[in-house]
Amino acid sequence: MTHRFCNHAALLMLILLLVETSSFFAPSNINRGHAMMTMVSRDLHQRSIMMIPSSSSSASIRVDSSENDPSRRKFILDNANRILLSSSIVSSAMVGKTPPAAASSEVSALYSAERPVAILGGGGRTGKEVAAALAKGGLFGIAMTRTGKSPVLPGYTKDFVQPYSEPVNVCDADGLIKAMQAVHASAIVYCASASGKGGTAFEVDDIGVANAAAAAKALGARFVLVSALGVDRPDSKGYKMTNSLGGNYDKIMDAKRQGEEKTRSVLAKSKNYMIIRPGPLLGVKGKGGAADIELNQGDIIGGGISRDELAGVVVGALLSERKGATVEVYRTKTRQKIQPEFDPVSGNEVTADTYVELFGNVKSD
Repeated sequence: MTHRFCNHAALLMLILLLVETSSFFAPSNINRGHAMMTMVSRDLHQRSIMMIPSSSSSASIRVDSSENDPSRRKFILDNANRILLSSSIVSSAMVGKTPPAAASSEVSALYSAERPVAILGGGGRTGKEVAAALAKGGLFGIAMTRTGKSPVLPGYTKDFVQPYSEPVNVCDADGLIKAMQAVHASAIVYCASASGKGGTAFEVDDIGVANAAAAAKALGARFVLVSALGVDRPDSKGYKMTNSLGGNYDKIMDAKRQGEEKTRSVLAKSKNYMIIRPGPLLGVKGKGGAADIELNQGDIIGGGISRDELAGVVVGALLSERKGATVEVYRTKTRQKIQPEFDPVSGNEVTADTYVELFGNVKSD
């Protein structure tokens, strides 16, 4: 019986596992596997791969050895289970058993090339890290920017995340929905925020967020909003300082709070959202992954977090079955009370080995 893989990442992962474990490939020929990975990803994405019927022991794949990045193979191998869970179709014969119900009925239909994750603010530093995190997990995305210019992404990321060629203005509600419909987005990650060259805080962090939430509702897509720590604490020093930055950033915390409130209101019925509140964004990348991160609720405890760690949390929120919640995330070593009078322990602290597991016990809004 012929088994067809409709998701690029599933076949890519299986080829890499073969390269890694099969004695057919001698160590000296391992680059053949790297090159094969590159072309499979590209050819599948362009739907131009030709498979020999299952009676044959091999597939006809055109190999381009010009790109051999060992880190890409490692990323996929390290996330093999996640890729299987996010694949559109995985042959039960190839994995030896029927995939879990959650993978086949929910996660499997999402985040594929046909139904990618739309990244709003895809040209910013956080948006680029989200794109990289999606690619590392074998998930597909579309990077959208206000200018329509293609963001500069690492080589491996381009195999999974494509730029959207048209400008996307989050203040244009109708245009935003049309853009999401055009790419058949299964999720929207909102990384956009006020900037010196872009819109004001109330345009981007308030109105734009509400428009994106409405677009998610119209498409039945999951919505992940990157907000800010301390939004519920207008009397805190951090809130007051950030809120008084002036220019396009003036009253940005007020705008973010209103954006959060509108998200909960627009998606009140489906609860298909997750609001993530990072603390100050650190310049040094994380080393320990999810194990270094603490998740909290109640806007009582916070701390710093790097953009790559934040991106990992975003992807964890996408893959988690939890929804309709607001969480604070920070590197555990940087944890501190948001206000001096607060108790140093909120009672809602969560740590885990993976970003998905961080969301295992979150409380709904």
